[in-house]
Amino acid sequence: MVQRISLKHELESRLTVHNSPQSQRATYLTLPFYADAVPLPEREHHAHWGMTLLAAGTMRFRWNETNDHRTHTLKAILKELKKPVCTGNCGSSESACDCKLRLAPIELIHSKDVFITAREGDTKGLQGDGLITKNPLLVPTVTVADCVPIFLYDRENKAIGAFHSGWKGTGIAAVGVQKMKEAFGSKPERISAAIGAHIGECCYYVDEARAAYFTENFGEKCIKKAENPANPKDAELIERFPYRLSLTEANLFVLKQAGIKEENIVVAEDCTCCTQFADGGHIFGSFRRQAAFLPPTVSADERSRSMTVQAAFCYF
Repeated sequence: MVQRISLKHELESRLTVHNSPQSQRATYLTLPFYADAVPLPEREHHAHWGMTLLAAGTMRFRWNETNDHRTHTLKAILKELKKPVCTGNCGSSESACDCKLRLAPIELIHSKDVFITAREGDTKGLQGDGLITKNPLLVPTVTVADCVPIFLYDRENKAIGAFHSGWKGTGIAAVGVQKMKEAFGSKPERISAAIGAHIGECCYYVDEARAAYFTENFGEKCIKKAENPANPKDAELIERFPYRLSLTEANLFVLKQAGIKEENIVVAEDCTCCTQFADGGHIFGSFRRQAAFLPPTVSADERSRSMTVQAAFCYF
């Protein structure tokens, strides 16, 4: 059975443990992968996955832009994560070794393109939507804001991958599994997968054409007829977009077809658009909530800058 968790509940439990008010927002969250329906134990040095949150600010990334806030925030996060043990892959001589986690970013284009990264800097200029690596010092990182962050961890060969799965790129997880098989000899039954927070079917309305596309390619479970909206404002939406799309179910279909076992999959059920803390504060950045309502005269670039983009990453 697929394991389903709530990042909201995880965050609230951590705030309670540390006696922190919700006004002191966490800026990121990391979690374990699962195998045989249980979290992989920390003591065995398994990989983790995580993402930044609304409170961290925007992690927008383009090769031709400078985002100092992103640079400083992610550098601080990497310092807080556990320092890895050098395996000789850091690119430094033994006398000059400065082992620390190093970011491996990629500029997203809503594709199914996945790249292998081996050393810091070798993703420079790359455009695509997925990265895989066996270097324990690299942190494959993508960005999301309603789209689906997906993470893979080959427990046997110690390889990891991070993927951005927008609706156009649904299926990239299968490409990632295939790439790991080809590059690292990974076996799907030994791969753990995590699906991070993304827009839920509660907030994702689609038209008949997109519903038909997803039903045909990713199974009937990912589409439902939109009926009896909880929010009266959604009634007008349903006239134009009469179906709800579950990107969770679509990507579970992809992962299972790729050979990943259900008991090795964990899903964050939070919706980036509507999930809130008890005090009403939003937890995640969301294109649908922050930018989709803007008038048609607003350019795509301006819309992109209006939302809080999150970084999604995995690491050893």
